Amino acid sequence: MNEKLNKLENLNKILKPPPLELGGKFLPEGSSKQYDFMFVAEKPSMNIPKDWDGKSNYNFDVTKRDKFFQTMMVKYGVDGNYATDIVKERGRPGKPAKAEIQEWLPFLRKEIEIIQPKVIIVVGERTYNESFKPFVKSSIPKDIKVDWVYHYRQQGSKTDVEVEQRFGEVINRMRYSN
Repeated sequence: MNEKLNKLENLNKILKPPPLELGGKFLPEGSSKQYDFMFVAEKPSMNIPKDWDGKSNYNFDVTKRDKFFQTMMVKYGVDGNYATDIVKERGRPGKPAKAEIQEWLPFLRKEIEIIQPKVIIVVGERTYNESFKPFVKSSIPKDIKVDWVYHYRQQGSKTDVEVEQRFGEVINRMRYSN
């Protein structure tokens, strides 16, 4: 396990320092590291914490919605697993361009190679259909199960109950499927 952590640390060292680029991290911080599930979102948040120290990776740990995501991870027993983004650069808001995805794809593949998850959960249905499925899915090992959950930052289109319900259903299905 320490070998995986060392490889991830070394991989993340090639990123530009925050807030320009943000790598993945195990969530919530302080949880025992797990490697069965990997969560993949589209790109880092544009938000920067008010109390940020100027150095640390704050990805997935800024807003109340990020806390909601981490709470669901704990509730459904997937706390301590790795969360990352397809695109690591905090550029302009919005959907990443094909060129951005292709630029960062080798980095994501390397993260997947190091973690060796049994399951990849894509955060966001649109992210799954428009970014992950066409550009990433064909390049990962076939024995890794893949599904998507609603993005925890749904802007009013889904209630927290709907977001959490899908999250729980997907986690349980992936955990118990052969």
